[in-house]
Amino acid sequence: MVSRKPGTQLERKQSRQAFELTGNCNFLVEVDGLEEEGGGLVGSFREVSGLDSCSPVLEYRVGNQASAMQIPGRAVYGNILLKRGVTASGAFYRWRKRIEEGEEDLRNGSIVLLDAVLRETARWNFYAAWPCRYEGPVLDITGDEISIETLELVVERLERVCAGEVASE
Repeated sequence: MVSRKPGTQLERKQSRQAFELTGNCNFLVEVDGLEEEGGGLVGSFREVSGLDSCSPVLEYRVGNQASAMQIPGRAVYGNILLKRGVTASGAFYRWRKRIEEGEEDLRNGSIVLLDAVLRETARWNFYAAWPCRYEGPVLDITGDEISIETLELVVERLERVCAGEVASE
C-alpha cells in the first residue's frame, strides 16, 4: 500500500473545485442589423458549427541549420454553419442575395452559450462575416420533420470571450 503525504500533487488535484460544465442546447445567435427591427437576435437555431481556428505549421530554416524550426502561420478561421427552422423572416436569404448581386455586406455577430437558467456563460464573436452559401429546406411530402434552412458564413476573425472579459475590436 502506498502512503500519501498531505499536500502531494494528487491531493491538490482532488481538492480543486470542480469546473461547472454547460450543456450545448441553449444558445443565441446575434448578427448586427440583420433583422428589420434593428435587433441582432436572429431567431431560434437548431445547430451552430464551425467555431474553429487553426494556424498552419510553417517550417523555417536559417542558413545550414540541420533541422527546421516550426513556427505558426497566419490564423485561419472555419466557416460558421447556422441551421434553423424556416420562419416567415427572409433575412438570411436577403443577406445572401445582396452578396450575389455584388454588394459588400459584411456584418459582425456573436454566438452566445447559455446555462440552464439562461445566463450567458461563453460568447464567440465573429467579425466581417458574409454568407457564402444559403440552403433552403429539403421538402418531402412523407416527412414529419421541421423544415431547416442553412446559412454558411465566411468570417475574417473569430474570438472566444469568457465571462468578465472584454472583446477586442
